[in-house]
Amino acid sequence: MTKFFLKTIGLLTITIFLFVGCTDEKTTVTTVKKPTVIKKIQTPKTIKIETHAAKKTTNTVKKDFDLSDVFKDAAKIDPKGKYMIIIFNSGECPYCAKMGNDIYNNKKLKNELKNEFTTYLLDVQNNRIHKLLHEGKDMDVDTKTLIDIYSVRATPTLIFTDKKGKSIFVVPGYMPANQFLVTLDFIKDQKWLGLDRKNGDVYKALRNYYTSHGIDVRKKKK
Repeated sequence: MTKFFLKTIGLLTITIFLFVGCTDEKTTVTTVKKPTVIKKIQTPKTIKIETHAAKKTTNTVKKDFDLSDVFKDAAKIDPKGKYMIIIFNSGECPYCAKMGNDIYNNKKLKNELKNEFTTYLLDVQNNRIHKLLHEGKDMDVDTKTLIDIYSVRATPTLIFTDKKGKSIFVVPGYMPANQFLVTLDFIKDQKWLGLDRKNGDVYKALRNYYTSHGIDVRKKKK
């Protein structure tokens, strides 16, 4: 089943640049608790997901924000005629909370995710059944399978797709609000259109787009 989805979605796994929060801080490993048992679907006892966490972030990020108006109900994952973003999140991940705070406090970012994109938030610790619309076809799939499909190894991980639900590129890690907004512009400006999504051309174009908009994504020296 997983191989079938991997083939149909055409997942991108090449990442050739770094995102803020992934390299400067010491990371920790979160062992995801046993997911909710779903009939007829086998799930592992644990799913090990790396979280982009920093000690100084753990106690400073407030989590008392409500983004229910931004994220759609993930029972059915459907682009709804817009570009789609699927965010894999963990309640134990400080950078997930930091990203949520950014969205909540940045009016422009919040409005774009709410109105110009179809945005979903999936909890890696809660294995749910989703009806995934991909290239006009409905597929029943659980959260664990989506984690496998997109090779999610860290939280947050953001999947950016076209209007048919096909992956354009994957961002494994936290992005500051300004970088997030530039990334959305890259999608809307269709700078990825016509590029090979499997050999890294899209990532190269995104990196160049960042540079042209004053976003430095070079690896910082320790």
